[in-house]
Amino acid sequence: MTRLLTILLFAVVALSVLALIDCLRTDRSRVRSFPRAAWAAIILFIPVSGAVVWFLGGRAAVAPAGAAAARRPMGPDDDPVFLRQLTEQLRRR
Repeated sequence: MTRLLTILLFAVVALSVLALIDCLRTDRSRVRSFPRAAWAAIILFIPVSGAVVWFLGGRAAVAPAGAAAARRPMGPDDDPVFLRQLTEQLRRR
């Protein structure tokens, strides 16, 4: 029984530490609902529930890499269509 309680205590502490580190490292623009200090207090004072709530609803989702790249303007040397057109123009000359 003591072994099981030790393992559960370790799991609770590990979950709380991971959630706290993630909370403190998350960009301010992605933190939702409460300020970062309030989330840290929730994670510390309500160990399991606070960490779970942080992971499920405390931070905004990250946009997929393809979506962010599609919106960002590209320079001509990064655009494969432009490079292909340039190569075709050079071959015609």
